[in-house]
Amino acid sequence: MRSLPIIKIDKTCIKCNKCVDICPRYIFFPSKNEIKLRNLETCNDCGHCIAICPVDAIYHNRLIKDSVEAEYPLANEHFNYDQTLMLIRQRRSIRYFSDKTLSKEQILRLIQFGRYAPTGHNARKVNYTIVMGREKVVTILSEVIEAFKKIREQVTKPILRFLALLIGKRKKVEKVRRSLYRLNSHITYWEAKIDKVFHNASSLILIHADENMPSPFEDCVIAAENIMLGAQSIELGATYIGYLVKAWEHSKDVRELINLPINHSLYAVLAVGKLKHNFKRVVSRPEPKLIYWNSKT
Repeated sequence: MRSLPIIKIDKTCIKCNKCVDICPRYIFFPSKNEIKLRNLETCNDCGHCIAICPVDAIYHNRLIKDSVEAEYPLANEHFNYDQTLMLIRQRRSIRYFSDKTLSKEQILRLIQFGRYAPTGHNARKVNYTIVMGREKVVTILSEVIEAFKKIREQVTKPILRFLALLIGKRKKVEKVRRSLYRLNSHITYWEAKIDKVFHNASSLILIHADENMPSPFEDCVIAAENIMLGAQSIELGATYIGYLVKAWEHSKDVRELINLPINHSLYAVLAVGKLKHNFKRVVSRPEPKLIYWNSKT
């Protein structure tokens, strides 16, 4: 049986060339009387062509399973500048979560925010490992604290610092030494049963991807930012936890505990949950330094 083409353009096409303008793979090519298709095998299924066509003349058999109306609803809601800026300004890094455990439904709603984050080459290979329940979070936290203790030992012992110098890792060791007070604080607080690493969260979202993908780090971090921004819309909070990423990089025990798929690296971690304290005001930030580039040539 002859297979259907990946993309078809029907007779309702008005030759507006919008699909030509926005296709990242240059599949749509304008001719005198029609839009021609070429290099269909390079299509990365981004869906831009369907989303932009004003007369729904494009059919993509890998993307439209039900109907255009069901799977590509009209973009009829637009947020103005002030609304968008306020959403961004209201995002807070939560330093203390309530004891309430999130449901699977709440976690899935958070993942929807990450689902629609952009990825390099539209790869869509971001993976999420969900840690649910305070006991499981504490299991990871205990291993992270042990990793912190080992790192502290490595950067404070003179002989180990000397060896680091010999193998060209002096700058890396000195960078850790400058942050040693934070590691010491996390260790001291946890010995007092106060969680300053995951901030009492009962759920973690570990965001990871195959390290051989075009842009795995960027894909995971952008997805994390989407989730952090979206969380407040469903009365939840989220905080980016860089310490677990660093512990995963430095500790074999942490990597074995988390047990990601083969070739996957951990690129972002979010602690998520209900806020214990609500914020009354948004916070100002310093004006960024702008440099307007001018070529000398």
